[in-house]
Amino acid sequence: MDLNWYVLQTKTKQEDLVESYLNLANIEVFNPKVQEIRIIRGKRKKVTVPLFPCYLFAKLNSNLFHLVIYTRGVRKILGVNGRPKPIKESIVEAIKERINGNNHIYIPENCDLEEYEFSQGDYIVVVDGPLKGFVGIVEKVNTTKAIVMLISMDYQVKAEIHKFLLRKIDPEFLE
Repeated sequence: MDLNWYVLQTKTKQEDLVESYLNLANIEVFNPKVQEIRIIRGKRKKVTVPLFPCYLFAKLNSNLFHLVIYTRGVRKILGVNGRPKPIKESIVEAIKERINGNNHIYIPENCDLEEYEFSQGDYIVVVDGPLKGFVGIVEKVNTTKAIVMLISMDYQVKAEIHKFLLRKIDPEFLE
């Protein structure tokens, strides 16, 4: 049987644990990370966090679904009507192409966020990073990031993306 990429939803902060369990079962897993600056105890520190919190990619066939679903830390395999649905290999490859050798991207420290203002409902395009070229709609905004519904995939996916990686576009551009 052919192997296809699937999106696994994990329990909170269990992405690395799930990845290690699936690797032990010889299942190919892609768990992209982003390195960012956070203030911890009043000091700026670089931390590595999942690019897609609570989600990772796994290359599976239907014979492996049962094993994966019962892996500690896995909530479910994303799909339609309770049936796992594969995603296009080109989506995973597009993300892999934009990730450096240590499996994560770096977010610059000195970035003026004042110039990147977005509102709910704004249409955006991701201009850099592993999701470069993807189009979406802003759902929620905070000081440094925006929750975006990416609409250029087989089905819609929410992602939390740094605002400096986004640019507004005219909705007519999509037609």
